[in-house]
Amino acid sequence: MPSNDSRQQFFLRVTVVVAVATLFLTASFVGLLALLNGDLTGFSSRVAWYLTVTAVAFVGNIVLLEDQGASGTSIITTAAIVACLVFVVVSLGVEGLLYTARNPAAVFVSQTILYFFAAALIGSGVGYWALRHWREVVG
Repeated sequence: MPSNDSRQQFFLRVTVVVAVATLFLTASFVGLLALLNGDLTGFSSRVAWYLTVTAVAFVGNIVLLEDQGASGTSIITTAAIVACLVFVVVSLGVEGLLYTARNPAAVFVSQTILYFFAAALIGSGVGYWALRHWREVVG
């Protein structure tokens, strides 16, 4: 049976991961709102940064998965999927933060942020579950 210290460390780690994922997803949902409202001022000047972060995530995944001895096909597939997700979350997240700074009333007054936070928290929970149980789902 695991000790109380290891259980506390596990719950602390999970709490931090879920909290960070929820904040990133919330910012991304606000970025989606900005995109739908056509308010992505200066987006084109930031695309190179978003692509750089995406490239780092892509290469980082390749190195990490290679070190774990995964097959070549699964490495490149996983790295590509993660890179796409990183691009979407980072670009929408940054745009969401910038949109919030430019239009705080659109995000906070209407309680839109609470809806986005709730959706992001659910998404983080589903994502955590999916990472823990994906093998059961795929076969």
